[in-house]
Amino acid sequence: MSEFPAGLHCHRNFRSRDPDSAESRVRSAARIVTGRIVMPRTLDALCVIGHPSRVGGADTELDHQIRCWQAMGITVHICHTGPIDDHLRSLRLEERGVVYHTSRDWKSLDGLDCISFCNGEYLANLPEIHQYARTTTWVNCMTWNFDQEVRMHAEGMIDFHLYQTGHAHERIGPRLQAERPFQGLLFTPYFHAEDFPFHATRPDDTFRFGRISRADADKFHSRQLWIYETMTAPVLKEGWIVGWNDRVAAKVGKQPDSYIRALPEGGMTQQAFYAACEAIIMTTDTFENLPRVGFEAMASGSVLVVDRRGGWQVQVEDGVTGWLCGDDREFVYKASRCAFERDERDRMRHAARVRLERTWGLEAAMRSWEQVFARIAGGRGCPAT
Repeated sequence: MSEFPAGLHCHRNFRSRDPDSAESRVRSAARIVTGRIVMPRTLDALCVIGHPSRVGGADTELDHQIRCWQAMGITVHICHTGPIDDHLRSLRLEERGVVYHTSRDWKSLDGLDCISFCNGEYLANLPEIHQYARTTTWVNCMTWNFDQEVRMHAEGMIDFHLYQTGHAHERIGPRLQAERPFQGLLFTPYFHAEDFPFHATRPDDTFRFGRISRADADKFHSRQLWIYETMTAPVLKEGWIVGWNDRVAAKVGKQPDSYIRALPEGGMTQQAFYAACEAIIMTTDTFENLPRVGFEAMASGSVLVVDRRGGWQVQVEDGVTGWLCGDDREFVYKASRCAFERDERDRMRHAARVRLERTWGLEAAMRSWEQVFARIAGGRGCPAT
């Protein structure tokens, strides 16, 4: 069976590298209208190395950005680094207008601007990709360097480095800068909130809360269960933990109490989880970049009670759209307040939804990506000032 979704064709030698050709991707006269926004379009096409998915993390982030790019009028190509399996076919990207290349056919990238989100195979094959691509862009969604990222940067294989937040750039940049001077570009990611229904009203017979993450012990603070046990509520407490396993249990030192349902990773759909949980009360040992859990909760109407560090501080306006906590006792106080103050948490959930749309909605993301694409359109060596 072909690795392409039905009806797709291999695309090769897309267009000339000549910036003055009739097919040039730099079309400064083109206009896009979205609501009252009119923006020049700087790229006509962009090729993703890798593939989006529904499993979360960078792959889901990529899917949302593809929606944004297409809304900007950009033709999105995909050259995957592996086979196209049934899960990837189920995304039905061809119906959204995505152009597929044969997986790992790097020659087919000739003249295209290429981008990849945290894909290790992209880094491993960059020397060859760089030969054919017009430009190469690397998006590091983490807060730490990939070793191969550093090597490829040192060899001049990465033309543009992109970051979602300033704190990610601050953590990742020094090691790259030590190898070779560079200036990273920041972008505002698009979050496709339509995937997460907003629940404005919640049952009040119990206080429903929870946390969701990968089944990774580092995603759990050792005092997570203590916070749940110690916080108080005017009604019975009811909780969900999605991402529980034996390693997590060993770290926190016990199993959750009977009023908390501990489920393995993927044991409950994200939408069902947020529909169930009035609040997301979540502390970790990790320094998060820009947690997707935060966006999903804001879209769904689940009030965030989270760590006062990293990307949570970008997403949450403390006391307005959620709560930020510096230690376990502050978690107990603010989680308890969330449980008791119904009107306040209702205001917070609505304020968070508005903040999500204003800051990470389509219009904001399009403005941000247009600035990035203006740099990419300038080609290799375009200064990132």
